[in-house]
Amino acid sequence: MKARHHHYLSQCYLKGFTKGGSKKSKLTVIDFKEKKFFETTPRNIGGIRDFNRVDIEGIDPNAVENSYAEFEGKAATALKQIEELLEIDGTNKDCIFTLIALFAIRLPEQRENWRQFQAQILEKLMDLSLATKERWESQITQMKAGGYEANDDISYEDIKTFHKSKAYKIEFPKEHHIRMEMFGINAILPYLQGRNWLLIQSTEESGPFITTDNPVNLSWNEPEKIPPIYRESPGFGQKSTQVYFPLSKNIALLGEFEGKKGLVRGNKQLVAMLNSKMLMFMFKQIYAPKIDFYFLGHNGSILNGRRILKDINA
Repeated sequence: MKARHHHYLSQCYLKGFTKGGSKKSKLTVIDFKEKKFFETTPRNIGGIRDFNRVDIEGIDPNAVENSYAEFEGKAATALKQIEELLEIDGTNKDCIFTLIALFAIRLPEQRENWRQFQAQILEKLMDLSLATKERWESQITQMKAGGYEANDDISYEDIKTFHKSKAYKIEFPKEHHIRMEMFGINAILPYLQGRNWLLIQSTEESGPFITTDNPVNLSWNEPEKIPPIYRESPGFGQKSTQVYFPLSKNIALLGEFEGKKGLVRGNKQLVAMLNSKMLMFMFKQIYAPKIDFYFLGHNGSILNGRRILKDINA
């Protein structure tokens, strides 16, 4: 029997943030929506029922999920190699870039954002179609001429009233979302490969790196120099941007087109700053091996993760 719980955040990735470093080890989850924290295993987070299941005649419903599972086996090896060798190179580099692209695109929140964007376009097109009765009737005539069915029992006035009421929601098939995700992954990859990547290693003094349900962080190097209208939406191909991605509680990656390559040991201040970047872009959950990680407060002071619990329960 095929598993129906599909992970958009791979277990092979999440286990790197557990206490023991295995899929059966536990990590700490801080849930801002539910205003609580708890411990669990990677299997129980970062997944949705049938997230990658397809309904296409002649195609195995689990074909996409099986393909991802095969890739994630390779990703697990790449993650382990980087952790051991402390370098990103060769085959593990391509695998990790694909994993980053996957996590940047394949998220339920991203699907909803894309659905809303496409729905807005269709709403605008419908506004134009219903601008006049003559235009609407002309389009109905063209539909019929093209072999499409049109219900003559619904009047122009009724359809316009229904459209204005917004008593509906525009949805798209899951297969459409998966197809768009494939395009998105391929579009991002060259801009990950073209960056210089710095490996940052946490220490006992710095505490662990954390991750979230939005683990790929894309930001401007100097946001204050960017016009406000563009400040919140940098692109992966734009110069003066950085991609931050925590590989595990021990290792993180920072990629810039103009940046340095190599390995650095992160002090407490640096790790706290990078953890704060993750907090800024999360959707609702934080994942860490323990609650005692470090992040920066609004005044730049280093705070303990336990402070977050006080804030969300205040």
